[in-house]
Amino acid sequence: MLAYNHTIQKTKPVYLAGLTLAFLLLFFSCKKVDKMELNKGDNPLTLSADKSSVVLEEKNRSADAVILNWTSGSNKGTNASISYTLKIDKQGNNFSQAITEEMGKAVLTRKYSVNDLNDLVTSHWSTTPGAEVTLEAKVILAVSNDPRLTDSSNVFVFKVKTYQPVSTTLYLIGDAAPNGWDNNQAEALSPSLSEPGVFTWQGQLRAGDFKFITTLGQFLPSYNKGTDVDHLIYRTSDSEPDDKFTNISQGMYNITVNLLNLTISVTAANTPPYTRLWMLGDAVPTGWNIDNPSEMRVDSSNMFVFTYNEILNAGEFKIPVATGNFSTDYYMPLTNHPAITETSVQLVPNGSPDNKWQITNPGPYKIKLDLQNQTIQIKPFTPYTNIWMVGDATPAGWNIDNPQPMTPVAGNPYEFTYTGPMSVGEFKFPLATGNWGCDYFMPVINGSGPGSTQMKFVASGSPDFKWKIAQAGNYKITINQLYETISIVKQ
Repeated sequence: MLAYNHTIQKTKPVYLAGLTLAFLLLFFSCKKVDKMELNKGDNPLTLSADKSSVVLEEKNRSADAVILNWTSGSNKGTNASISYTLKIDKQGNNFSQAITEEMGKAVLTRKYSVNDLNDLVTSHWSTTPGAEVTLEAKVILAVSNDPRLTDSSNVFVFKVKTYQPVSTTLYLIGDAAPNGWDNNQAEALSPSLSEPGVFTWQGQLRAGDFKFITTLGQFLPSYNKGTDVDHLIYRTSDSEPDDKFTNISQGMYNITVNLLNLTISVTAANTPPYTRLWMLGDAVPTGWNIDNPSEMRVDSSNMFVFTYNEILNAGEFKIPVATGNFSTDYYMPLTNHPAITETSVQLVPNGSPDNKWQITNPGPYKIKLDLQNQTIQIKPFTPYTNIWMVGDATPAGWNIDNPQPMTPVAGNPYEFTYTGPMSVGEFKFPLATGNWGCDYFMPVINGSGPGSTQMKFVASGSPDFKWKIAQAGNYKITINQLYETISIVKQ
């Protein structure tokens, strides 16, 4: 047994050495086969493509336009590496103006996208966009360290129909547009970052006509109304029809234009055209000061609604959409000095004609402008002589028959106050007792608490907003029913 084991131990290294030698022989044998595969014998260098004619369209700009493929060719059994050079030229140039690309080693294909091939053809050979051109391509093979073994493929011929890229800028122009027909001040649309040829815009359109231009200061080329209101037509000459889109109703709109599909979408926007408006005129305390007119208040629960509550003088007023320039646009009445019961309103470009509302009886007024419905309410205000608090935060709780009275402030018919204990809970201000369906002063935002500064008149108590007291204690609450303000201060 001992002799047998000794024999096994002696032959084990010899066995492992044999395996290692066999593996090395196999490895080098495979490497030799790989080199022979690369040599390709006398295989010719051949160039082909997936298509011999292609029509380029910008809407497919990222897609493959043409794919050129070539065989490996031969290094004539030298085992040397092979590199390739691709040449493309217009037919008839004999490759004298060719584009040359060094493809490197082991590369047997070249793809061109629609966008890249269109740019290449129109820029390198100054081809007129939209024209068709016939190209020739060939591949040249070079064997490293042996210039004698160079080879050239067949010449592959293919046709390319190019396109005129659409504009990267677009502007809105017309009497419906914010800046009218001034082509130097046309309103820019925003280009899409992901879709070529797509532009969007949101803003105020007046009643009137509009179209699109591509370059500031130039009326041509333009995009005009096509076969219907959903389509565009590209116009390059004054002799072509100058059809325009027509906007019937003044308001806020979203516009989406696709220059590749020649389509347009115009939809009413559910956002207010302005976030700030002002009162201008000798009827208001700030007078005709366009640099610092009295600002209206936006209704936080309806951003289309602006209010202005003030003691007005006998005089006129109008509503500018900007400050610092009398030539801005204005909200005005349809006629000059209409009855204050007239509710119609219009947006007037540059304030011409210069219609104004007129206050003949000075005093407190509450004005409400609704941009969505294009209406205005101008109402003289008679202050309430009694105001109450109701809610579980007040000493009287939810007792509408006997709510907590507010105390009028002497010498100021608009202000009421309360000083006393408040519990954790809610409250609002009814303007009558014994009926939950009465009118109220309520918070602009439901659940407002100390720190709230605004309130609003709510007819019949709907929507039912309330202030909230989160910490019990003594409070001083002061309201002004004309200016619709509130102060809630813990003592």
